Amino acid sequence: MPKKQTFIVSIMALSLVLSGCVPSFMKGDQDDTVKVNDSEGEDSEEMIVSEDIKTSETYYRSVLEKDGDKNSLDTSQVRGLITAGVDNRLDVDALEMGLIRLSQEQFDPEKYFFKEGQLFDTEQIHSWLYRDNGVTKEEAEKDKEKEVNEGLNPQLGVEENPANYEQVIEAEKKNPKFLSYIHEQDYYVQNKDDELQLGGISIALSLYSEYPYSVLDENGLKYTGSVKLGKEEVISKAKESIEPIVKKIRAEHDVPIMFTLFLEQPRQSVVPGNFVASTIVGEGKSSPDSWKDLNEKYVAFPSSAASDEYPAEAEKFDDFTREIQDFFPNFVGVIGTGFYKQDELTQLKVEIPIQFYSKAEVISFTQFVNGLVKKRNDTFPQELPVSIYITNNGETESMIVKDPNEEEPFVHIYQ
Repeated sequence: MPKKQTFIVSIMALSLVLSGCVPSFMKGDQDDTVKVNDSEGEDSEEMIVSEDIKTSETYYRSVLEKDGDKNSLDTSQVRGLITAGVDNRLDVDALEMGLIRLSQEQFDPEKYFFKEGQLFDTEQIHSWLYRDNGVTKEEAEKDKEKEVNEGLNPQLGVEENPANYEQVIEAEKKNPKFLSYIHEQDYYVQNKDDELQLGGISIALSLYSEYPYSVLDENGLKYTGSVKLGKEEVISKAKESIEPIVKKIRAEHDVPIMFTLFLEQPRQSVVPGNFVASTIVGEGKSSPDSWKDLNEKYVAFPSSAASDEYPAEAEKFDDFTREIQDFFPNFVGVIGTGFYKQDELTQLKVEIPIQFYSKAEVISFTQFVNGLVKKRNDTFPQELPVSIYITNNGETESMIVKDPNEEEPFVHIYQ
């Protein structure tokens, strides 16, 4: 049992330890000490750049802290806060890793290095996620008890008084929040003195597609509900909301800022949300020139969405499922998640939950599925990255990974 958990954590860490090619000061191993230029004029810090990893995917190398002989991860000031804003764990992973993927289009992994967001603390993020309280600067100057907040979400329109909870519920429905979370990533680059300095910032605005509200009455009873939001309206509001974020950054840093908009899925969804738009605020600028629409999404197999939108691939997946059903008596089902870009399937993850009674069954079944992956070129074409996880009562028993650059799939059976 502990071995399984350790391996899964290692895979997650491998996905997040970011790699790339090496600039001039990075010709050796992991223990490459560099100076980090501080834009505020303080003494430079010594940092470490993480060791390169060999993988078919492209990742950044990360900037680590150096404390004497020890190296450590310089965690974000808002570490863990994302799970308070984004309810669906699938959305959290898609948001974080998707922002890294999109950042590569602006910040070349051969030149830039990754560091978790350091610019905004918890208080700042919360202040942006609050509702606008409607207080103007003039009102705050006249009445010292009033204070202007930085809330980017719309005003509620009524006082949040438990005695008037029914009015509050109606106001929540009428004026739903659209902004769920603000996620930041920092990208460092080598300067002429072989120091690392901040070279770019990536920010994702995570947006509700369905806003969940919770209201208390005077007796402490909780009333919950949700409001479905119009996609175009949410995107429009999000684009307008980046101005104060840019202003905050420009007060200290004049580097390119990439903004992306991530549309979450409802809490109960079996697939994550997706990025819908991106833009760049160039160096020396306070606003973007234009926004780029992004055509990407996750699709569940089997599902009505897959059958309606991608019938050919849905049928092939069903055929794959039937072959497994014919082979194994205690078959539960096959669950797939496909990632589409420009309506082309670019990645497929599959889970096969089976009730096993012996390790020999696990080995035999894994061998059979691996054979199907190699045989079914229509379902699993060579250029498509595929990951298959075979599970038993929620625990991973084996995994099969098909890398487009490798002739044979990688197979691992947990001992």
